[in-house]
Amino acid sequence: MPKLALYNIAFGFAFICIAAAAGAFVSTALTEQFLAGIQHKDWLLTLKTSAHGHSNMFGMIHILFGLTLPYSKMSLKTKKLQTVGIALGSLAVSAGLLVIGIRGPVPGIHIVEVLNGALLSCALLGLLVHVYGIVLRAQN
Repeated sequence: MPKLALYNIAFGFAFICIAAAAGAFVSTALTEQFLAGIQHKDWLLTLKTSAHGHSNMFGMIHILFGLTLPYSKMSLKTKKLQTVGIALGSLAVSAGLLVIGIRGPVPGIHIVEVLNGALLSCALLGLLVHVYGIVLRAQN
């Protein structure tokens, strides 16, 4: 298996471990709110919960990307760019969501949301190119 694939798999598992560890804190905060009789989550806790779930998902995306990388017909340079794109999306759904949560809700679109959208777009582009590379391989 190519090194780049192994790096993606390792990064994915590491990302899942970090998300799992953070999940304990999210669970504790939710439990405390429930026991205090608060029926709704606050803004920061909502985004922490979202970051936890999305971080797990992006960890799985990295693992699946790494496992399927040998089947893509794309060049090594393109595969490296895809890895960077997916990693940027991972950053958006983890640290990016936490920054938005800490900042709090604001009316309109804030620069942080624009940056997060750009980072997620990089991940989406990387995944779409991966789909294309696999389809090219399937046609041979």
